[in-house]
Amino acid sequence: MDHNYEIKRLTLSDLRNDHEGFIISNIAALISEVFSEPPWSESFSSSRLMFGLGVEMMRKCSILFVAMNKKDSSIVGYILGQEIFKDQSDDRDQTLFKISGRRDLDYLFANNQRVFYVSGIGVARQYRGQGLAESLSSELIHELRRLKFNYRLGRTDINAISMRKLYVKQGFQELSVHDLTYPSRSYWLLNL
Repeated sequence: MDHNYEIKRLTLSDLRNDHEGFIISNIAALISEVFSEPPWSESFSSSRLMFGLGVEMMRKCSILFVAMNKKDSSIVGYILGQEIFKDQSDDRDQTLFKISGRRDLDYLFANNQRVFYVSGIGVARQYRGQGLAESLSSELIHELRRLKFNYRLGRTDINAISMRKLYVKQGFQELSVHDLTYPSRSYWLLNL
């Protein structure tokens, strides 16, 4: 099937070389659109989103895939995450405890297992229902296997039906652990 978008991996260098800020402002606008909707109903300023994206991209093994409209290169979908750790050895490291507020999932790090956490995935309204989120997630899973990660971890709201269906379709298991700060968000795990 020929799509009107292409999936591309972007690096921190790509964002730094985007002197007009086209890419980062497009991603920030998409994040704002996606997370302003229920069940999230969150509101973030563009500057906060752009700063947060820069911080995420500086973390260890940060990976960002975007779907770009073939006609105008606008960002119509994204998936972003990074390697997470049991304990912090660098200020840029993200730990599962900082994300969830719990130690329930620390067992994932036994025997030096590598864990990748997806901090965000989203698709523009007019592109939904075309399998774009699945394509982005599949690209990431393929890359994580190539990089020899053991687990892909995600979190979503119990009312985010589309995301929950995608997790099931891709073989994730819902864990019994819920987020401490956001109790309606549960964790999903894929063994790679």
